[in-house]
Amino acid sequence: MASAVLDKTKIATVAGSITVHNFVAQTGEYTGSGDEYLAVGVGLPAHSTDIAPGVAGDGCVLVFTGQKWSQQEDHRGETVYSTTDRSASTIDYIGAMKDGFTSVAPATQYDKWDGEKWVTDTDAQHAGNMASAAALKAAYIADANDYMNGRQWPGKAAIGRLKGDELTQYGMWLDYLDLLEAVDISSAPAISWPVKPE
Repeated sequence: MASAVLDKTKIATVAGSITVHNFVAQTGEYTGSGDEYLAVGVGLPAHSTDIAPGVAGDGCVLVFTGQKWSQQEDHRGETVYSTTDRSASTIDYIGAMKDGFTSVAPATQYDKWDGEKWVTDTDAQHAGNMASAAALKAAYIADANDYMNGRQWPGKAAIGRLKGDELTQYGMWLDYLDLLEAVDISSAPAISWPVKPE
């Protein structure tokens, strides 16, 4: 079969077959090539060109710019992190990674971007560790008080009705409560928590 001949406006002046290279309308991304038959006066199919795309390099895709093909980075599907707030997102666009994002995950929730890498804000990290330890300490104390109150030990002790094993247990739980109260949260997260009585 004869080859089609196109004029400057890409309209066939001689009927025949031609290889067309297709691309996505919105992005220009190359989607494949195929042969088309063009009658005289017929142009190329929509979203295609007769300019050969070449071969894309690793991590790149070919994009038609209207006049030629260009290679552009393809990071689609990769997870990136905002250098402003550490939030993760997935790249869904063709091209270089946008400013304000990095593919390097922050190591902690207290990391800040210094322009080149994540740096942990140790003061904020320590404050966060202390807040977590304070919440845990309060929970342990509440749990101990609930346990003792659930057995009515404070009331029984007040009227002298707590004897034997119950008195021993109550004493162990009071000792445990004292140890909890004495925990210094400023050393968080390196805290050795007292062991709950059996």
